[in-house]
This record gives sequence, C-alpha cells and structure tokens, in this order.
Amino acid sequence: MGGFSCRDLQSTFIINTMRELLRKNPRYFLYLTLAALLFRLYFALYLPVVSGDSYVYANLAKTLLNHHVYGLSGDNGFFSASLIRLPGYPYFLAAVFKIFGPDNWPAVMVIHAFLDTITCLIVAAIAWRVINERAAKVAFLLAAFCPFTANYAGTGLTETPTFFFTALTLLFAVKGFQENRLSSWVGCGVSLAAAILLRPDAGWLLGAVGLTILIRMWVIPGERRFLFRAGLVVMLISLSPLVPWTIRNWRVFHVFQPLVNPHAVDPSEWEPENFSRWVGTWLIDYSSMEDFAFKVSGETVSINDIPERAFSDAQEKAQVAKLIDEYNDQTDITRHMDEEFGRIADRHIREHPIRYYFVTPFLRLTCMWLRPRTEMLPFDTHWWAFDEDLHDSLWSVGLMLLNFAYIAVAMIGILRGPPMRYIGLFILYLLVRSAFLMYMGAAEQRYTLEGFPCLWILGARYLAGLKLGRQVAPSQKESAVTA
Repeated sequence: MGGFSCRDLQSTFIINTMRELLRKNPRYFLYLTLAALLFRLYFALYLPVVSGDSYVYANLAKTLLNHHVYGLSGDNGFFSASLIRLPGYPYFLAAVFKIFGPDNWPAVMVIHAFLDTITCLIVAAIAWRVINERAAKVAFLLAAFCPFTANYAGTGLTETPTFFFTALTLLFAVKGFQENRLSSWVGCGVSLAAAILLRPDAGWLLGAVGLTILIRMWVIPGERRFLFRAGLVVMLISLSPLVPWTIRNWRVFHVFQPLVNPHAVDPSEWEPENFSRWVGTWLIDYSSMEDFAFKVSGETVSINDIPERAFSDAQEKAQVAKLIDEYNDQTDITRHMDEEFGRIADRHIREHPIRYYFVTPFLRLTCMWLRPRTEMLPFDTHWWAFDEDLHDSLWSVGLMLLNFAYIAVAMIGILRGPPMRYIGLFILYLLVRSAFLMYMGAAEQRYTLEGFPCLWILGARYLAGLKLGRQVAPSQKESAVTA
C-alpha cells in the first residue's frame, strides 16, 4: 500500500505509459497522431459551429473579463451575476479570449483539436494497461478517426474537454487499481473535479468509479481499508470545487445549488416546467427538438411539427393547437398555458403510466445511442427524407451505420477478446450514464458521447483478439475480481 507525494502527483505517468508504446511502434503512432490532429483541425477550421450554448458560455467569459463578475451582460452594457452554467468552460474561454482576443473561436477550436488528439493517446494508454499492446493500437485507431467526437473539436461546447477529463479519470482509476497508490486516486479526483466543473453529468462517472470501488471492496477483503481511503479521497477531491461555488450561489442568490438546475435558469427566472413535462410524455427523436422544443420560447412553431403520438385523441390535438396559436401570438409560454399543458401531461401519465415511465424513456435513449450523429454537421436532421434531400440522407445513413458498428463491436467486446482487467468499470459507466439519460427528458445524442472512450476500449478488446482466435472472456468469478 504505497503512500503518495506531490512529486508522484505531478509525475507525467501518461507520457511514461505511452513511451513504451511509442518506442515499439514509433511510426504507427507518429503518423496516426498527425492524421488524427489534421482530422480534428479540419472540423475546427473548415466546419466550425458556434451557436446556442456557445454564445452563453462566451457571454459568461467576457463578462468575467470585462466586469470581473461571473454573470451575463446585455447589449446595453448592463450585467448581472448568474449561475446558469458551471464555471469550468467559461473560465477556459476567458483564458483563451484573454490571450488570443475576444471571441477568438478559431483559437478555441484549435486548442480543442490538440486536446482531443491527446485524448486518443490516453485511450490507447488505458487499453494498454487493461488489455495489451495490440489493443492499445486498435483503441487509438478507433478513437483517432471517430467522426462523432472529432467533429466536436470544431464546436464552442464543453464536449471536447469533457472527453479529455473522462478518459483521464478512467486512466487514473485503472492505475489506482493496479498499483494501490493514493497518488493515482488523487489524480482521479482532480480529473473528476475538472470534468464536473465542465458538465454536471460528469458526476455519473464519479458514481461509476465509486460503485467499482465498492464491488472490489466486497470481492477482495484484503484491499478494503485501502479502497475505502481511495474512495474517500476521490469523493472529497472531486466534489471540493463545488463548495466555493455553492457558497457563492448562497451568498449571491440565497439558494442552495451545488450544480445547475435542470432547466439551466437563474433563480429569478420562471421556467414552464409543466410544458417541459408534457413534451417529455412524447419526445423520442432529436428531430422533434429541432423542429419544436428548441424553438420554445422565442420562435413561432407549428402543430404539424408535433408527432401524432403526442395526442391522445382529436379533441386533445385541437386543444394543443389552440395553445400553440396562443403561444405564436407572443412567442412565449405564459403561466396559464403552462397550467394547461400540465393538465394534458397529467392525463397522459395517468392513462399511460408504463409508456411514460418506461417505454418512452427507453425509446428516447435508444435514439440517443443509435440515430445518425449529425447534430453538429451540415446535414438535415430528417435523415429519412430521401425524396427531399438524397445527399444528406445517404450521408446520414452511412454515419448511422458507422455509429452502430462502434456500438456493436463494443458490445461484442464485453464478451469476447483477450482477458481485460477492470472491465466492470467501463461497463458500469455505460450503464449508469444510460440509466440517467433515460430520464433527463432531452433527446440530444451528444449526451451519450462521454461513453465513447469506453466503447473504443471495449471494441479494441474484441478486434485485438480476432487474429488470436476466438478467446472467451474470463469466467464470471474472474470478471468479478477484475471489476
């Protein structure tokens, strides 16, 4: 049971881990790393996407720089404190804008490109530690040319740095299990803290790591004392940055809010929760969010953009149509409208509880995992409309098949391939994340992307064993020990 020191914590063990791989395969990793970087720079420089949340993050960053207040500024120069986003990404943008100039999105995206390329190397390091050298090479290949994560390097969103810290957390956790050194668990906690400050749903990774530690404490009694200390270290460090953030929110807004609320609004803002609940009774596919949900409030909408499954009968459809007309007059949901939508939602839930609590969330999760991941690409969301846009539909179907291949190979990798240590950690994270996503109420497939590092590693396990013959995974007893 090794102790830890600041020197251990600051050691570049990622570079040391990769050094052995690079020494044995210098050309492979050199050429593919350059190709991976160019692939991401293509998205960063030629297909950039700055919209929606990007402007919110930029506003927070510029208000921080100009007024030294974590808040939002209006066109009239007025600014006020805010808590609608965690401070990780706005502070990152503030640093970039301070160095390279305000609204310098190309600089942000080039940094994203380099960061995401490093993520691929981290994924290879994980595969090398938990499987073997061949799997590391395959995992790097899967990660380097995955368009579904690479294209986010060209967006002004939190995904790219979150991928990085997710992979780094998994690497530190694996190293911690292997070497029983608290320094690795300190690194795991620091990486998790950074991920949580970027996106609150990174807390689900903390849950997966914690569950894995608990399982190993149950299976391996001799490690219980150390694993208890490790789990405590990870929890305290990963959650510690939320303490000053929570205190700040209490002092400024007089609310106890360690993260952000589900609707990402300030305490003074009113949110039509009943309307959101009604949408949750029928929302399955991302296209419905672009056609309808994203437009409310602020844009006019059409009853024709709402799928028929949203209505119990013709009378209810007429009621919703009347509410839509009322909304379009002012492009805003009033409290009266919200109450009406709440009554409709209550009726749906009362009449079809199984559909509301199980069927619809499961179908929504399925779409988030399997539909074409074109939300940040210049393709039509309605991928099935071949008659209207054959080009976009063919590209979308191709991307959908590629996405399915990534998932299918990973699922096979759970069962087949060379022996894999700590496989339970990766499976648990995918399960925990998917379970929570079912009930988020949103249908954005980008929320599943944080699970892709696990898919790459599991997929590499299967593909790395293909030339070695059919090798069955370790027995259930061995899998439990290495969970």
